[in-house]
Amino acid sequence: MQILAKYGIGLPLTAYANDPKAAEEIIKAVKGPPVVIKLLEGTQGIGVVLAETMSSAKSVIEAFRGANVNILVQEFIAEAGGTDIRALVVGGKVVGAMKRKGAPDDFRSNLHRGRSAQVVKITPAERSTAVSAARRMGLNVCGVDMLRSNHGPVVMEVNSSPSIEGIEKAMGQDLATKIIEFIEHNTKARKTKTKGTG
Repeated sequence: MQILAKYGIGLPLTAYANDPKAAEEIIKAVKGPPVVIKLLEGTQGIGVVLAETMSSAKSVIEAFRGANVNILVQEFIAEAGGTDIRALVVGGKVVGAMKRKGAPDDFRSNLHRGRSAQVVKITPAERSTAVSAARRMGLNVCGVDMLRSNHGPVVMEVNSSPSIEGIEKAMGQDLATKIIEFIEHNTKARKTKTKGTG
């Protein structure tokens, strides 16, 4: 996130929670509550909590830090309405995008949590944000997860090994072939740096 922030790519207000004693200051720094609290090592929506009050946010921060896990605290983008956008970037181009929607009682929209997805037409700003995020992270293939906020697209995550099953299903397209074709056209023969002849 620090790399993206350095280049002015839209992000939700974010703070790293290192000291549980400073929990209240951290929450206020991201204009909360409500706030989203995330485990840095989490995946597929696991370890992501929406804390709606100051006391609940402080309790979650203290519990996570007490377990000696790394967390960050982010502003809650209420206007996103429990939906996010996953843009698949391959070779500096967005080759597909889907909108993921969480259950009515869950703000998370991860497909691995049983949520729905549908193809979506992204805006030029969203396309530019996804491509810029991929470039700044040095990734030729990635999934860029964004929310539609009142101040434009904000990046929640840049996934270097994105699952493509959900986006392929939503779009009804074979995106794996686009990744393979990109690799074929951009890899020099016998320059893989692997050892052996297998």
